[in-house]
Amino acid sequence: MTDETATGAVAPHRSSRAGFGTPAKPRRGRRRPVWRTLTLYAVVAAAFGLLVLTLLIGFFQDRATEQARTATTGMAEMVDSWFSHYSPLPHLLARDPRVIDAMANNVAAEDLGWLNRELAIWKDRTQTSDIYLIAPDGTTVAASNADTGVSFVGQNFSFRPYFQDAMEGETGHLFALGTTSGLRGSYVSAPVQDGADVVGVAVVKISIEPLELALSNTPHGAFVTDETGVIIISNLEELRLSSLEPLTPENVAKITRTRRFDLASMALAPIASSGNWGPDRPLVRGPAQDGSGTLRTYLHLTQALSQNPWTLHLLYDTSPARGAILTWSFLAFSLGLAALAMGALALGRRRRLIERLNERERAERELERRVAVRTIALETEVKERRAAETTLRQTQRELVQAGKLAALGQMSAALSHEFNQPLTAIRTYVENAVAFHEAGKNERASDNLERVLRLTERMAQLSKHLNRFARKSDNDMHAVKIDAVIDEALALLSGRIERSEALIVREGTQGLVVMGGETRLQHVAMNLVGNAIDAVPEDRLPRITIRTTSRGDHAQMVVEDNGTGIPDTVADRIFDPFFTTKEVGRGLGLGLSICFNIVRDFGGTMVAETRAEGGARVTVTLRLAKPQRNST
Repeated sequence: MTDETATGAVAPHRSSRAGFGTPAKPRRGRRRPVWRTLTLYAVVAAAFGLLVLTLLIGFFQDRATEQARTATTGMAEMVDSWFSHYSPLPHLLARDPRVIDAMANNVAAEDLGWLNRELAIWKDRTQTSDIYLIAPDGTTVAASNADTGVSFVGQNFSFRPYFQDAMEGETGHLFALGTTSGLRGSYVSAPVQDGADVVGVAVVKISIEPLELALSNTPHGAFVTDETGVIIISNLEELRLSSLEPLTPENVAKITRTRRFDLASMALAPIASSGNWGPDRPLVRGPAQDGSGTLRTYLHLTQALSQNPWTLHLLYDTSPARGAILTWSFLAFSLGLAALAMGALALGRRRRLIERLNERERAERELERRVAVRTIALETEVKERRAAETTLRQTQRELVQAGKLAALGQMSAALSHEFNQPLTAIRTYVENAVAFHEAGKNERASDNLERVLRLTERMAQLSKHLNRFARKSDNDMHAVKIDAVIDEALALLSGRIERSEALIVREGTQGLVVMGGETRLQHVAMNLVGNAIDAVPEDRLPRITIRTTSRGDHAQMVVEDNGTGIPDTVADRIFDPFFTTKEVGRGLGLGLSICFNIVRDFGGTMVAETRAEGGARVTVTLRLAKPQRNST
């Protein structure tokens, strides 16, 4: 027998040379040590993780800053709107002919009882603190509180800037403690003119408590400082009538001269710098809004007010942003570790594959060397190929099992997405409930808490479905209610069905009991419905029909969709492992293959076809557990 006859397609001349003991040609290059490759992977993963962390920090800080700026603008508009409602009042009072006549004729205070009563009516109707009239010498001649124990009548306020500005024909503004009442308030004045002469001053004192109560209904700390740096308005009681920084000698002199505040009881505000998030985004440590006395870190933003020479300050709590950064950083770190582990696993498999390839190459060279003298090598090669085929089949079975686990992981990720929305809503409702409770709106707070209860019940139902599906499936066959299997599968896919706006129609015979395993049949139903949703183009809404019927001693579950159907060119490969018509990254091609094998294990069949009216139809046939009565 010649070399050519013995070896067939094997090159005879190379085999002959090998037969004379020619040494095998060594492989080129040096193999890189494993630890160096892993180190390289670790460095790349660390760099990528640092980049992702930096991007996450920047994203959440920018989002928090944008929300804080929006809140600052809204509060500034609210404060400006509050004072703009009261600014016309002293001008309207100053133009009243009765007021002008009384002030121009120097009517004595004891003869102005009617005017005191009129001013009291004005005060009640406008919901202001006090309204009073001052003569040119600074003495109050009429006031809304004339009949109370804190009457302004006879008091001289010539030292107040609002009086001095009004006597010069201008509108006066001042925030100060009342020298008589000791209460905070914003004073607005207007000149009372008889022709070109200023014969008096009309003053309206605006109460601050309602404005601070409105600010307390917001979820953020806020306060207003005047031109001297004193905090005059705040929804945080600890900050009222304190200063952000030590007062300058000029401001001390101004406050003393105008008797605005009690400097002896004034202290520095408990607010300290705590770094920044960048230009114009300073951070401070300040008291919590809940009055617990604890300190928190805030983003401190400011905005000038238009109605007064004051500045609005917003304290935006950074805890949510820092919590989000921590959560997403942990997720990115976990993903990085997973990627590193997968890289190490892939590297190990690659090295083992290379070793196997090298071993096979050496075996082939050994076979070529011996083929010239022994034809028995052909039998050895056949045995090796059979062993390789056995290994391949085993590997395929392992990949099918991996596909099952991947399906469970995808389902868990989808349910995790379903949990995020209720959790976000729960947090919002709880924050609103706290705010409403603090504002005394218990009915609104109860409504928010009831919504939280409904959301938690929904999350509990989702968790119950996932726990049932996650139980290890048994391999034995028993009686299974096919309606319950379909109900559970649709419940697990509810989030996906809602997002795709799919219409699910149930038809056919109810109460069928088949032989199989509940968990594995749920997997089949979920896969068929999920594939039906994916098969529908984006320009139409999915319409899926699930029909159950019985024929003889078998039951059928038919799933139909209004998608594009099954092309004829792939119809005979639709149940092959790793075959898929989906885009890359949307499937491994194991779903239908796994379902086909599950149904076959239960002694059933699965058939896929294109409907005449369009779309696909998949029919699953299973053995009935016992005779059924048809009832639709």
